[in-house]
Amino acid sequence: MPRPLFIVGNKRSGTSQLVRVLNLHPNIFVAHESDIAWILYQFYHNQPFAAHRWDSDRGMRVTLAAAGHRLDRAATPRENFVNVQRAVMDQGTPWLPAQQKPDLRWIGDKKPMQHTDPELLKFLLAQLPEARFLHIVRHPFEVVSSSDRFNQTADGDFWQGLTPAEKLERWTFHEKQVRQLRQDFPERVHSLRFEDFCRNTKKELANIFKFLDLIPDGRLLREADRQTRPLFRPIPMMASSPETFRIAASYGYDLQRPEGRVRRWLQKIYWRIKKSGH
Repeated sequence: MPRPLFIVGNKRSGTSQLVRVLNLHPNIFVAHESDIAWILYQFYHNQPFAAHRWDSDRGMRVTLAAAGHRLDRAATPRENFVNVQRAVMDQGTPWLPAQQKPDLRWIGDKKPMQHTDPELLKFLLAQLPEARFLHIVRHPFEVVSSSDRFNQTADGDFWQGLTPAEKLERWTFHEKQVRQLRQDFPERVHSLRFEDFCRNTKKELANIFKFLDLIPDGRLLREADRQTRPLFRPIPMMASSPETFRIAASYGYDLQRPEGRVRRWLQKIYWRIKKSGH
């Protein structure tokens, strides 16, 4: 039976691109926000299905419509987890095409903020003790700016109505939860920076496969590299709390010296040449 894999951290941090390239591997399937952890939590606590307090219920509704009939009261949480996720994989969703992977070794979901909910995380650790976690982090100012842009689209559905300072507080909260998880279970959490993933895709993805006890495939790594490009936007200056500053600094982000337009432009040229192989 495949082992559980969960993506943790914050939204707008490169999680969707990470899922796309992970799913290139024949032994991995990660859903795009199936809400399976939250579904199982409600199912085993005999609660009516409703949106998580930090999110919309869109992904949950899609999953229940496609695979809710696979939930079995006589089954264990692990059995229900795998059965529902396999059904999601086989049928596809509005965000991912149907996939056939008979030799799955890892199966999971991308719901980074939900997976840092202390109560939900406690449930996952108790019911799926062999689970592993991938943590991808992005510069907090860029996460805030990305959420602003995303919420201007028809799909925008989180952190709405919050000020930049409040969004930074939310970023900090979720990263604190991940830091605690890493402290408690260091061997079960692998962290990477979104910026490093974009700029050194093959290296970062090979490290992920090693963490998952999978052999990196050169063709797969090259295809993932081809599909991934660095983003080059000037990072806006924002006021941040000492706690946000400390956590960001632990990931190598300097909130007092964001990269300027000229430096970002030069980086764009450099990484375009590097990615082209010249």
